[in-house]
Amino acid sequence: MHYVSWDRTDRDNLKLLAEAGPEVLGVFTHERANVGGEQWDLVVSPESGAVATRDGVEIVRAHDSLKRSRQIAVEVEGRRYEFVGETSQNWIVDDANGTKVAQFTSDHNGVRKAILEFEGETSLPLVDVASLAWISREILEARKLVSSNVLIATLLLFSLVAVMVFVL
Repeated sequence: MHYVSWDRTDRDNLKLLAEAGPEVLGVFTHERANVGGEQWDLVVSPESGAVATRDGVEIVRAHDSLKRSRQIAVEVEGRRYEFVGETSQNWIVDDANGTKVAQFTSDHNGVRKAILEFEGETSLPLVDVASLAWISREILEARKLVSSNVLIATLLLFSLVAVMVFVL
């Protein structure tokens, strides 16, 4: 498998696909996931990170703000990864040794598909693949929300200025 993507046809039950499918690696809701037959409980806070637990045991933790941090430390069952924002839209994922494992982008509808592309054929365990894909999607969504809010605030400001110019 060279990459994973998301099937968003059912917005309440997102399917993590091996490449473009049809193999489904997991099904994710806002609060739960089923990955390889195992149930995960998910908690996401764009300001402080994300956590996934399985049977009450923490298996995934993103330590930093998904909205603002340029580097986000992630642990998956004790294995460390670092998400590094190379530009405002392009990210890489390094392992504990600093070796590039994967990359993703918000360019060209990147938020819709949220493709996580691995360096060559990946040999990572399913829990790592699903975790990295989940965190990458959460980063993209948190950052899209920030840019949408900035756009809305800018439009409101311009509207107020236009109204004031025409009234005065």
